[in-house]
Parts: sequence; structure tokens; C-alpha cells
Amino acid sequence: MNIVERMSNELSVPQSLLESALLLAHVRFRKIKVPKRSGGERVMIQPASELKLVLSWLDSRVLSNAPVSPIATAFEPGTSIVKNARTHSKSLYSVRIDLSNFFPSIRSRDLLLALSRSRELLPEWASGGDFETLVRNACFDRADRLPVGYMTSPRIANIVMLELDTALATAVSRDTVRFGQAVLTRYADDFVFSTDKKGACNEFLSEMRSLLASTPSPKLSINEAKTRFMSRKGGTTLITGLRVNNDGDVGIHANYRDHIRMLLKLFSTGRLKPAENEKLRGHLAFIEHADPDLFTRLSFRYHAEIAKLRGHPSLNPA
Repeated sequence: MNIVERMSNELSVPQSLLESALLLAHVRFRKIKVPKRSGGERVMIQPASELKLVLSWLDSRVLSNAPVSPIATAFEPGTSIVKNARTHSKSLYSVRIDLSNFFPSIRSRDLLLALSRSRELLPEWASGGDFETLVRNACFDRADRLPVGYMTSPRIANIVMLELDTALATAVSRDTVRFGQAVLTRYADDFVFSTDKKGACNEFLSEMRSLLASTPSPKLSINEAKTRFMSRKGGTTLITGLRVNNDGDVGIHANYRDHIRMLLKLFSTGRLKPAENEKLRGHLAFIEHADPDLFTRLSFRYHAEIAKLRGHPSLNPA
């Protein structure tokens, strides 16, 4: 039984539909442009619905069984941007390091190599030429790059990063003289190293540069322009969009908070463009998750407006 036939039997869908989805995987897709908070746009790829069946099956049968590092705090069960930020809330110094073109830099060979290291955790059929062809066609784009927007891409990235994550985490935990009492996390392409030792952030950056240069798979580089050294004492610690204040509390940055209040005020007076309503709902959902205290304060002041945005007409403002 070949892999597509196995997939067809387990999903109870015609084999011809799955074969067609794989044949047209690099043709049938939709590009979605999403505005970045920092400016510009992020292009995301939306696969065809038939290919989503294939991706979902691969995720449940193979990818979900592959190990990832404990420092990976994005797209894994029990993790969140809030938990990621709180991990660093007690440290005095930190550095945020961004990787250049993270998803597109990951290729199918990187995933296949990472999976080969965990053969005992995977099904017997998850190897060989048929499986490799399936992975390349289904999970990667025409140029063999990991697409931004596929449901499997975040998990694949975490699988591929296991060796590098582990090497960095091991170096940090073993050398307390150099790195101090330190914490390391990675949220997608965003590493954060934090410590109680002054100067250790530069030491970590040097260690990471060295490891990246000597790591052939995946082949990644640091986006030096986005490297940020931060200090809790100086009030500059921003981790995955959240601010850590002098007391170690995690919450929404003041500028972002004020922006949301302005949008709510515009909505309450009928001056917010209807096209912006969905974005405001998204902002409020993020705040409710990331800073519940702020959401409660906003709800007291704008309870009717928030109810209206969320589709409760009985609570609409008069």
C-alpha cells in the first residue's frame, strides 16, 4: 500500500482527490497580505482545501510525533506569548535576536534530516522516496521553501530547530560563569535570552553567531538590524509584543494600550471605518488573553462598544 492509498483509506476520501491535490499543490493556492504592526505587509499562502486534508493527516500521523525543544514557545500545546514573556520577567538583562527569512530558509531536506533522527517515534512508512516526495509536494512551495500560512509550517519549523535549540540551551545551562543565571526561549524566529549577569547578553549573541555559522541544517542567519538589547531596570524589555516592567509584571505596552483606547473612542462616536472593526475585535481578543486586567478596565469604560463589536445587539449603546 502506497502512502496516498493509506491516506485515502484513513481519511475515507477518494484517492484521486488526494492525488489531484498533490499534483496541483504548487498551482492552487491563494496569497493573503496581512499588515505588520511594525509596518509593511506579510504575505501568507493559503493552500487549497483538498491540500489541507493532506496537511492535517501528515500533522496528526507524523509531525505531531516528532520531538521539539522545551525552549520552543510558539505553536506548541500549553505555550503562549504571555507564558513566553513571563519566563523572562525576573531577569535584569535580555537580548532579543531575530532570524532572517526564517520560514523560507527551511527546506524539505532540513525536515527529512530532522525526522530521520527520530525514526523510532514515527510510523514505519514515514521514510523512503514516496514519503519524501509527499513532504516536498505537500508541505513546501515550488522553490522548496517552507510557506508562511500552511498549518504544518510552524510545527515543521520547531522540529527542524530541535538540534540548534538544544545546543544553545545546553551551552547556556552549563556555563553559568559566562552566562549567569539565564533563561532562553524561542518564539518562532525570535530568540530571547535573559540573565542576571551584566555582559552575558553579548556573550550569548557571540555563541549564537558561532553555532549558526557551524550548523549546516537549517542554514540560518541573524537579522542584525532587529537585535535588541534590553534592560528591565531601564523599562525597555519587550518580549513577543509584551512589556516587562521594573517589578517584573507583564502587560501591554502603553503606546499600544493608548492606540486601542483611541480606536474604541472612534468606534463609540461612529468615526471608525467599518473595515477596521474586525481588526479592533482582533486587538481586543489579544488584550483579553495577554493582559486581562487591562481588558477589564476597558470593559468598564467601553462595555457597550465591546459588546456591539462582539455581536451582542441588546447591549448596543443608545
